Amino acid sequence: MKGLKYLIVITKREYSEDYLDFFHRHDVKSVITLLCNGTASESTLSLLGLEKTEKVMFQTMITEDKMGEILKGLIVEMDISSLGNGIAVLVPLDSVGGMSSLKHFVGENPIEKKEKENMTNTESKTVLIITIVNRGNVSVVMDAARGAGAGGGTVVRAVGTGAEIAKFFGVSISEEKEMIYIVARRDTRDVIMKAIMEKAGTNTDAHGILFSLPIDSVVGLKAFENID
Repeated sequence: MKGLKYLIVITKREYSEDYLDFFHRHDVKSVITLLCNGTASESTLSLLGLEKTEKVMFQTMITEDKMGEILKGLIVEMDISSLGNGIAVLVPLDSVGGMSSLKHFVGENPIEKKEKENMTNTESKTVLIITIVNRGNVSVVMDAARGAGAGGGTVVRAVGTGAEIAKFFGVSISEEKEMIYIVARRDTRDVIMKAIMEKAGTNTDAHGILFSLPIDSVVGLKAFENID
């Protein structure tokens, strides 16, 4: 949907209140907060002298006219580009379910629709790979992904009881599932996804399904920030 982007920010859980204050200062309307964990291996953490930390994920929608302000604020105010402080990605939005949903996310402010983009530049250089597996199979997914060239990932556990279902990006997930978010270069996407499907796909005990979404912008990961 032109004029609107889906923003995902992942950072240390101890920064939760600071980020909520940040969103409030910048008049960001509806913010979803999810508890999650990183996937760095113990050996990697030991090598870097780091401790395993719990993460928090914020998901919200921002208008394109506020995109520059928000990304600049994340870098300057929240110092997200410093090592270990977090990552933020912008995902293009396909559609929103009616004006009532739109107002819930962005308030009464009208959406500024930009002119049609040059079609030769519309394919993003970075993607977000999302894998949904039976709980307890994160290491299987990450071992396969790293073996295919991926870096780290972030794990989100759906919460609920009984028949309650959580939905992410229109996909229903029961409370027994885990979601793994991996940011990757588009030119490595297929080999990473193939490796995950082979080790944790629907024909395995993990019963995994996965899909990828294009990313417009990345801040917080130097390897991806300068992709043209």
